Amino acid sequence: MKNCDRRRQSVLNMLRKTKKLTVEEAMQAFGVSESTVRRLFAQREAAKSLFAQLEAEGEVIRAYGGICFTGRSDGARSYMFDLVQLENADEKNAIGKAAMQLIRNGDIIYLDSGTTVMSLGAAMAEASAETAAEARLLSSCTVFTHSLVDLDLLKEHMKVILLGGEYRDAQRDFCGYITERAVSALRFTKCFIGVDGYSADDGLLADDFSTAGINRLVTQNSSYRILLADSSKYRRPAVVSYAPLSEVDCIVTDSGLSGEARAALDDAGIKVISAVP
Repeated sequence: MKNCDRRRQSVLNMLRKTKKLTVEEAMQAFGVSESTVRRLFAQREAAKSLFAQLEAEGEVIRAYGGICFTGRSDGARSYMFDLVQLENADEKNAIGKAAMQLIRNGDIIYLDSGTTVMSLGAAMAEASAETAAEARLLSSCTVFTHSLVDLDLLKEHMKVILLGGEYRDAQRDFCGYITERAVSALRFTKCFIGVDGYSADDGLLADDFSTAGINRLVTQNSSYRILLADSSKYRRPAVVSYAPLSEVDCIVTDSGLSGEARAALDDAGIKVISAVP
């Protein structure tokens, strides 16, 4: 085995155990200086860098102070909230701020538990803390969610009702029969949902059945349905299709959506809002 292959395998083995490799850990593991490691971790590093290659192959994602393991080489990727939150972070933040402009006085809102919808929650909390007008607007609304993250972000700014059920630590949310029964009895003026993939042909896609079951009910029980999804989600494959794209009224995405995708969404009669990071 070549030295570069050994080092690659060593990095992946460490990441399988720790999930994240910090600058300090990399210095100790490879016996190099801090400046060398920071150069290797840097976004601008040349393609010959081991870490740049691993990122290009989808094995790792660069994070503040190190790199995180995606688990792709071990087969089906397991969901990790902290890791997924790092993906397309600038795009998600822009989407969250743009989506907040759709909220109106007195709305009854449902917030999904994904990381893109979390960016909406963060934008709402920030706006409420900064301006009295936004604080009045949001305090007039009611939020239902099964996400602990959204609850934590918004509980000081508006009325939030948490729907319980079986707790999922990786997603930081609740799911299952109890959650679905609660959603079935509720009606929302607007819902904001995330997605693992979507297209005009396949509809709304999820990687797990629990999320699919909740979101199917949420879209059925909402007057206006808003999908928050960065452009990488278009035509991304996933396990289950739980609703046709026609059950979405509006998509808030980033500027990376192709002309072909936009044409398909226009043909489906769906409003598209592009958020610029």
